[in-house]
Amino acid sequence: YFTKDYNMIIPGPASQRVGVQGGFLVVRPSESTYAHLISLVYSGEFYAGFNARNTGWFKSGYGRHIFGSMTIQGLMAYYFDMRQLEHSVELNRCRYNNIADNARVSSRAKNAKYPRGTLLPFVRDESDPQYNFIDTKCRDGREKCDETDCQRFPLKKARVLHYTYCKHPWKCTACEYLETYTEPTCYEMKREWFRVRRTLPGEGDRTLELVKGDDFGPLAVIREDGEAELTEGNCYKEYFLGYCLEKGNYVSMPWRNLSAI
Repeated sequence: YFTKDYNMIIPGPASQRVGVQGGFLVVRPSESTYAHLISLVYSGEFYAGFNARNTGWFKSGYGRHIFGSMTIQGLMAYYFDMRQLEHSVELNRCRYNNIADNARVSSRAKNAKYPRGTLLPFVRDESDPQYNFIDTKCRDGREKCDETDCQRFPLKKARVLHYTYCKHPWKCTACEYLETYTEPTCYEMKREWFRVRRTLPGEGDRTLELVKGDDFGPLAVIREDGEAELTEGNCYKEYFLGYCLEKGNYVSMPWRNLSAI
């Protein structure tokens, strides 16, 4: 069981092979599969290059356009797409391994591989091209891809969150910025991370008195229907639950013995 990372390819008629997303793999241990993978690596039959025709493992097209093409993300994609397809299942990447990305290419993205989110309706300004971009074709080559529009996917339906695009919660990045649907989803993902931290022994008594920021700043939440709702409040309090006092100011977890948990 795996998800794929369609942000690694440029969609189009000559679309490249898609690598697996290395942040999430569920495998059943198999000595024979392991031995086979080892034999493929030992063969050395990897060909450098970025095109989709004769690069990657055994000139299969899983080439350098895939991050980690020589290892997990390229090798596993080649093996389970080309040699063991009947023993693999691609899962919905929003439910498993959600990175809050846009399922479509944005007209604002200079590089089609950059997963710029969908512009929020209350941010759009038709007189300014910087705030008047639209979504175009689906990254995975289909006509419709709304069920994998992870930037609008209700997080309560997600099972695994991946912070590669939203960045690590403990970095305490600025949270006042709102432009696309990706931002409120990323903020909610970070809130969930801090919510889990708060469940640990000794972590549930955070005070908000030292938290800086505007208590009447803009906040946005993604509703059940996938639309954004604008509210107001202090984003450091609402999203970071007191563990980020301001931008870049993280309250580290004190050392304690948690072996009994």
